[in-house]
Amino acid sequence: MVFEFIFSTQSKSHARIFDKFLQYHATLKNLKFSHCFDLTKTPSEYIFLLDASTQDALDFADDIAKRLPLSIHFRFLEFKISECILDKPQKKSHKQPEFLDALETKEILDKNSSKFCNLFDWVKNIQFLGKQITQPSDLQKAFKQIILKLKNNQSVLIKTSRGIKEISLSQKSLDVMFWDLCNALTYTRLQNLESQVLASYEKPSMLLCPKEVFAPLLLKNKDTFEIRAMLAYDIVLSLLGIFALEAEMGYVFVKNSSSKEFDLSYEHHKLPKMSEIVVSQEGFLIYKKIDKKSKNIFDVIAQHFDDDNSSLPKNIQKNTPSIIHHQKLIIFLSKTHPSGIWVKQGKEYKSLLPIVFENNPKLILQKIENHYDGGEKLLKNFCNHFEDIFRSIQSLPDASMESKNLIDIFSSAAFVLGYQKQFISNNTCILNHAKKFVRDKGPRIDFKLIKENDCLKLDYPKVLRSAMSFLIAGLDEATLSYGFVDSLAEFLGKFALDTSINFGIKNALICGDMLTQKVFLDKMLHYFPKSIHLALPKEGYVDYD
Repeated sequence: MVFEFIFSTQSKSHARIFDKFLQYHATLKNLKFSHCFDLTKTPSEYIFLLDASTQDALDFADDIAKRLPLSIHFRFLEFKISECILDKPQKKSHKQPEFLDALETKEILDKNSSKFCNLFDWVKNIQFLGKQITQPSDLQKAFKQIILKLKNNQSVLIKTSRGIKEISLSQKSLDVMFWDLCNALTYTRLQNLESQVLASYEKPSMLLCPKEVFAPLLLKNKDTFEIRAMLAYDIVLSLLGIFALEAEMGYVFVKNSSSKEFDLSYEHHKLPKMSEIVVSQEGFLIYKKIDKKSKNIFDVIAQHFDDDNSSLPKNIQKNTPSIIHHQKLIIFLSKTHPSGIWVKQGKEYKSLLPIVFENNPKLILQKIENHYDGGEKLLKNFCNHFEDIFRSIQSLPDASMESKNLIDIFSSAAFVLGYQKQFISNNTCILNHAKKFVRDKGPRIDFKLIKENDCLKLDYPKVLRSAMSFLIAGLDEATLSYGFVDSLAEFLGKFALDTSINFGIKNALICGDMLTQKVFLDKMLHYFPKSIHLALPKEGYVDYD
């Protein structure tokens, strides 16, 4: 009888090492096997076919369930009887897997196991202070000396599987390595799905906000809001962590080093490269790294739709031909590149909402005063409450500062609200303050559309006007900043819904490095219409260089 073990995977390359793992364990049990990929599904599926009796298939399933590590790229979906016939089984594979499996890892990390610290089949050339280590007992002594050095506020240099690292208890840095998941959950606002990703075989890093009580311990200074958290990512660091936990040490600060001398060095089996990941509340993963091949917005789009190499987007015309289902909505929101909201049909692009606005806070306030009902009264009230801020705004030059980036409105708002002393474009101040907010809904900032010269546009001064009103009312920076992000996401969600109704659009792509801001990603996914099939950026193509 033939059985199918079905896994979801992002690509063949991601599945390769796990394919070898399955082949090896099928060979150990003297079972015939084959495999195939189904690339028509999203994500792709990897199918491992096993020719075996029912009992042998169940034993194999039980064995790999114990041994296969949790992976973000290779997840078990289903085990079922196959309708296929295994005509041409593959050759047996006696080559060992490229990684320590979950069962072997558990035994090496278990202090009560005879295999505790016995990692020499997997880790070679271990040296501590220049001396070769070949016995588990010597390795344990080395770990104890390292922990003692850390407790004495000395830094330790380790040549790890991911390069040379300097670890310390006292020298604060952005990167913080927790010795176990329990401590990561204790010190940070880590959500359940994030914890699963952090603990996966790939051991990525992610930006996390410390809990307020622990912020002084973990943050470098009062101007930082997040740490880049990771867990011990190889078996040597995991073992070191056991001794650290016994010494009541939950974490260490980590920095890259170029030193040629190390306290501890070793040659580890190959591990996935470190990647920084954002995990949404719904479990979607956004990779922050941008591929070198991603040079413009069309490179990004081409990774998700196969009919690109297009000319620049055109403004939408009157009497636009009606609408067919292969049209797609594209929303591009980047902190550094011009924003775009387009309908794509084939190789043609039509701009739905032109993004061009005045971003000089001084000129925006002048427009509020002269062209909006109650604007003059609002400005007078604002000046009475925040004389220093108003004086700073008036000291800006009179020159226009036109922007084509929707996110630049965060910069002008941060300056007007007094969250930054100097007006700086591409400022993340509001995003950072929003991360401190611990509830799930903020005040409504007026993101409204107006019609001007027969064309829809966002009423940018009205956005700032409503934010100023909330500031005068005494709203704190975390609540008001979260309201800004929440309201923008809600506006875009409603705009997408209207577009899907008016244009019959069933598919959409949201991209741009704003999605690497978890506070925005979560709200965007919350408000985006569930009736639209949403594509999120593939690895390496969230934005472009």
